[in-house]
Amino acid sequence: MKNKLNTIIKKLIFPSILLILSITTYYIVNNKTVFMEDSKDLNMLMVQTKSEKATGKKIQLEVLNGCGRKGVAILYTNFLRSNGYDVIDFKNAENFNFNKTKIVIHKNDASDFINEIVSILAIEPKQIEYNYDENIFYEMTLIIGNDYKDLESYAEVAMHYNPF
Repeated sequence: MKNKLNTIIKKLIFPSILLILSITTYYIVNNKTVFMEDSKDLNMLMVQTKSEKATGKKIQLEVLNGCGRKGVAILYTNFLRSNGYDVIDFKNAENFNFNKTKIVIHKNDASDFINEIVSILAIEPKQIEYNYDENIFYEMTLIIGNDYKDLESYAEVAMHYNPF
């Protein structure tokens, strides 16, 4: 009886297990390869900013609605994301009394790419504040003020309205 069991294990069960492991390994390896190829293609489609191309680092920021107009933070978030920026968060500012749109810089190294953001949003350079805080993980905060429709960039930003 023991010899029959050993023979069955050797001739049927062991080869079946090997076959299942081989098929599983083949499937995992091939899916991983396909996934890696797909992710390379997706990375090529993603927009990179000038500074990201130069440094390899994506600019991370927060967008705050400082004017009280409904949807303005998501509007600018959509615009910035479509231009390759990593908007970590968007929400209302602590108040809606911001007359001018401004940028608050939180990281020392952000000065390397501040001109890029100022240029794309067409914000006055005098509306840049420096409030270094290494405890904040994103480089800057964009606060949308009551002047957002007067900014040269608004016509392009307005095209990023998400109707849903």
